[in-house]
Amino acid sequence: MPPAPQSCPPAIGAVIYPPGKPPEALLARFAAQLTERGFRLGGLLQDTLRDASGRKTNMTVTEIDTGRKLSIGQSLGKDAKSCILDSQALAEASGSVRRAIESHADLLFINKFSKSEMEGEGLAGDMLAAVAEGVPVLTAVPGVLIEEWTAFTGGQTELIAPSLAALWRWWGPERLYADLANGVEDAPVKRVVVGLNWTMVETETGLGLAQTPERGTPGCNAAPDAGRRSEAGLKALAGLVHSTNAFDQALGMAACNAHYNRFDLDLPDGNGLESFGVKGGGTVVIGAFPGIAERLPGAKVIDRKPGPGQYPEAATEWLLPAAEAVIMTASTLANRSAPRLLRLARFARVAMVGPGAPLTDRLTSYGIEVSSGLIATDPDGMARAVTEGGGAKDLKRHGRQATIRRAAP
Repeated sequence: MPPAPQSCPPAIGAVIYPPGKPPEALLARFAAQLTERGFRLGGLLQDTLRDASGRKTNMTVTEIDTGRKLSIGQSLGKDAKSCILDSQALAEASGSVRRAIESHADLLFINKFSKSEMEGEGLAGDMLAAVAEGVPVLTAVPGVLIEEWTAFTGGQTELIAPSLAALWRWWGPERLYADLANGVEDAPVKRVVVGLNWTMVETETGLGLAQTPERGTPGCNAAPDAGRRSEAGLKALAGLVHSTNAFDQALGMAACNAHYNRFDLDLPDGNGLESFGVKGGGTVVIGAFPGIAERLPGAKVIDRKPGPGQYPEAATEWLLPAAEAVIMTASTLANRSAPRLLRLARFARVAMVGPGAPLTDRLTSYGIEVSSGLIATDPDGMARAVTEGGGAKDLKRHGRQATIRRAAP
């Protein structure tokens, strides 16, 4: 399928919460997961302190970039039912927010949207400044202030349920490429091969594949440093997933897979096509896998060049949202159509299948339950097959198919 334009979710996400149940621990957990994945975060995380009776006694914020904790609550005395916001203390804490904007952080956390922001005070100006600079913002909004929040953002926001799964859905599969590249450890590159059908990157510990884009695909340009690509480290090659050159994007995906699909990876064999056992028309398959009609009778097959009984690419718009299970060729990662397809298939169980599928649990956060890829067992044979224009069946002679599944909750 051809590359699809990437559309990220609205720049401001708001976790909506009921009275007395601010999602502070949830946001802290999400921030910790993103940090562990290598994303650059900034801003403030709030912690509300209460006494044994449940009375609010103080509010603190933690600067994500420094770890410094600041009190932003102002006590009204022991007989008061609560504490109030200390505007001066919040102004001091806002330095962390401004640093995140200046450094163009991957995500800015604003502790909450309250009456202060509703009136244009507090961190209201910082939120709008972040959006103007292209920095996505995540905050918490009390349910009683939804109308005020919508007016403040002009409706350019996404309301998020207070759950980790909902936060990852908002974060979006468009960021899957950055996530994969972030996890790659640097290593010397032994060999880079760009064949007619497949691109290959090899290191001492692994070999990765990605489908080579067809010549003439928009964005395909000759590599300015051809013949020296292997001189770059694996981390640098993986960073090419962010390139606007389709050939470089494929090389970046192959480099990512060289890290994740290691020779010593201990995973069960399997090709993933029969991952879910969904019968009949409940399964939608992206890509005309050989023998798919026999292996998954009744499945709806979508392909860029549909054969008899198959559907054209446009059918993804109405077939994927209603599917129970989706089997997706891993070539959708290389050609950048995967994020759009994953959003359409957000209600289905999804398996990614093919030589270019990364064998990593990083995929599960983006809705991919099963990833079934290739682990090379004969790197030299694999390189010959790629060089000579081999297809997927030729590659499989020089590797074994392995599958990684999302762990049970």
